[in-house]
Amino acid sequence: MSKHLVAVLFAVFLLIGSNLGIAQQVSITGRIVDGTTNEPLPFASVFINNSMQGSIADQNGQFELKVNKGVYEIIVSMMGYDRLVYQADFTSGPLTYLFELAPLVVELKELEVKAERSSEWYENLKTFQFFFLGSSENGMRSEILNPEVLVIDRQESSLKVRSVDFLEIENHGLGFHIRYLLSSFEYYIEEGIFRYMGYPSYMEFDGGSRLKLNRWAKARKRAYLGSWMHFKRALRDGIVSEEGFEVRHMELIPNPDRPDDQTIEDAKKRMQEINQLPYSLFKDSLNALIEKEKLPKTIEKVEEELLASNSYSRNVEGTIELDFENYLQITYKHAKLPKEYVRSFHSGYRPVSENPVSSIRLIAPLTIYPSGQESNPLHLHLYGYWAWQKMADSLPMDFSLED
Repeated sequence: MSKHLVAVLFAVFLLIGSNLGIAQQVSITGRIVDGTTNEPLPFASVFINNSMQGSIADQNGQFELKVNKGVYEIIVSMMGYDRLVYQADFTSGPLTYLFELAPLVVELKELEVKAERSSEWYENLKTFQFFFLGSSENGMRSEILNPEVLVIDRQESSLKVRSVDFLEIENHGLGFHIRYLLSSFEYYIEEGIFRYMGYPSYMEFDGGSRLKLNRWAKARKRAYLGSWMHFKRALRDGIVSEEGFEVRHMELIPNPDRPDDQTIEDAKKRMQEINQLPYSLFKDSLNALIEKEKLPKTIEKVEEELLASNSYSRNVEGTIELDFENYLQITYKHAKLPKEYVRSFHSGYRPVSENPVSSIRLIAPLTIYPSGQESNPLHLHLYGYWAWQKMADSLPMDFSLED
C-alpha cells in the first residue's frame, strides 16, 4: 500500500491498568508531515468525520483529539495536499499516529479565483445549492460563504461538483458552522437522480441570546426526530417501535396503469399517421394512451405486516449488520410532515401519509457501528423523506438530544 494513501506509520498503545476499562474517552495525538519531504505541516486540519471533534495542528504539525470509544474516521486535510481518510476502532488508548499527506499540484491551479464568473456558473451554483443544502426551512437559512472553492463541471445531461478546500457553511437554522470537504456531487438531470459524498466538521455558533439558543435546540430536535440518525440509534438500542418507527418490506413492481414502452411508441407512430387525416375515431384514445407515458413505470408494493428488527438486521453489542432484499419502508408515526416537504411534490403526487415515510435499499450488506459510523455509506440508498433531508438538516453524529 502506498504511504501516500494511508500513511499511518505507527501507533502506540499505552495500557494503564484498570483506568483503561473505565475511561470514557480515548486520547489521539500525532504529527502531520509532507509525504515527500517529511517536513511538518503546520495548521493542517484534523477532525473526526461528521462530528464536532476537531483540531488544528500546531507549528510543528502536532495535534491532539479526544473521542469517545468507538469506530470513527479521522480526516486530515491541508490546502495543496491530498486529503487522508483513516478509519479505525478507537477503543484503547492513548494512541499516537504519524500521518503523511501527498502534495497536489493540480488542485492549487484549479483554486485560482477568477475576477468574474459567467452567469451560467452562477446558475449551476444555484442548482448545486438547492440539491446539496436542501429546500427545507434549514436549507433556506443556510449559506455557503466561499463558493469559489467549488469546481463545477456542467455537461449536457449531468452536473458534477467537488471542492478543492473546505466549504464554509453557516446554518442559521440549526446554529452550526460546518466545514465540508466535498469529494463529489453528481446530479443526472434527465433521471432526476443526485448523490454527494464528503466529510463535514461541525462547530456550534458561539454565544447568542437565550431566545436563539432555545430556537436552535428546538430546530435540532425537529431535524433529529424521525431522521436516519434517529432510526440508526433506535435500531442500535433495540427500541425501534418504542421510538415511533414502523418497518415494512417493500418492493417495486410494474405499474399496471402504464402501458409498456413499445405500446406507447407504437401509439405515437400511429398518431403521426392519422394526424394527416381530417378526422379519425382513434385520435382521442391514442392521445389518452400516450398521456400515460407520464405515469411512473413502477409502483411500490408494501406488505402490511410490521417487521421485527431481527428480520432485516443483526445486533451484536450495538454494532448493526443490515442485510435484506428489495426495500424497507420506514414510517415515523410521532411527527407530521413539514409543509416544505409536501410543497416539494407536484400537484397530484402529494404524499398519502401525513407522517414522514422513507425507504432504504442495500447494494451490499452494511455495518453500522455504535458511534453511528457506517462501514460503507455507498452501500445504502435512501429515498422519500430521508432523501429530502439534505446537508442543512444534518446533525453531527455526536449530537445528543438531551443537550
